[in-house]
Amino acid sequence: MKKKINVALILIVLTVWGLVASKTLKQYFFLDKKTNHTKNYNSNLKINQINKDTFSINHIDRDPFLNKEGGVITSSLAQNTHFKSTIIKKKIIIKHVEILNWPLISYHGYINSKDRKDELLILVNIDKKLHKLKLNVQSEGITVKKVYKDSIEIDFNKEIKIFRLN
Repeated sequence: MKKKINVALILIVLTVWGLVASKTLKQYFFLDKKTNHTKNYNSNLKINQINKDTFSINHIDRDPFLNKEGGVITSSLAQNTHFKSTIIKKKIIIKHVEILNWPLISYHGYINSKDRKDELLILVNIDKKLHKLKLNVQSEGITVKKVYKDSIEIDFNKEIKIFRLN
């Protein structure tokens, strides 16, 4: 039974490849109609000569992008060209940012209460001291924002980091 199926599949594949080969070879070798691409051209046509278009560029006093009067450029046809430019003053604002380094933090898991479903204690080691933190309660400047099965999200000085389970 398998031999009959294999023979049938081989015949189908050979016919498909035969059709593909005949279509591609037909384009190159079996052209019966020859096309003549000659057109009658009128030799009495005259080509119009196009003259160059010349123009002069004038100075624009208004800045089209900012819609403001820009710097005035005065030019003379003599040797010197003088430029008047506007002076732009920018105010620099320096923000004083207090940089505090993160303490050593390691996450050791959480304790879920069976009696109180809302109470979740998170075991966190902060600077080698074990703390039991609650969700969204601040302790030593550290707030636990989210708790996952294998990690927690901690906020310290408006910076958020994720700590994985040790």
